[in-house]
Amino acid sequence: MTHLHYLGVLLFVMLCAGFIATAFKPRAPHFWRSFLYTDSVILVLYLTWDFWAISKKNWFFDSKQILNFNLLPRVPMEEVLFFIIVPFTSILTYLSLKKLTGWRVDSE
Repeated sequence: MTHLHYLGVLLFVMLCAGFIATAFKPRAPHFWRSFLYTDSVILVLYLTWDFWAISKKNWFFDSKQILNFNLLPRVPMEEVLFFIIVPFTSILTYLSLKKLTGWRVDSE
């Protein structure tokens, strides 16, 4: 079961954000388009860095705690999912807090 640790953490993060989204139902008109553009840049930059760091043996993933399935050379699937799930849940949490508190951003 230890090979599911990394996925377990990602699932926990998604569940927490799911509860927040269900409770507060945040809305953002251009959320998906903006998220996809921004996260694409994040994925390219950080996965390139991950690949480089893993290749140079400056960074590694414990093979006992991951599924050992690479979506990219040397970069495990869990790391790719991390750079999709964490930014998504962070934005979802921000939008929920904004709705909860009534914060207004001047540019809106």
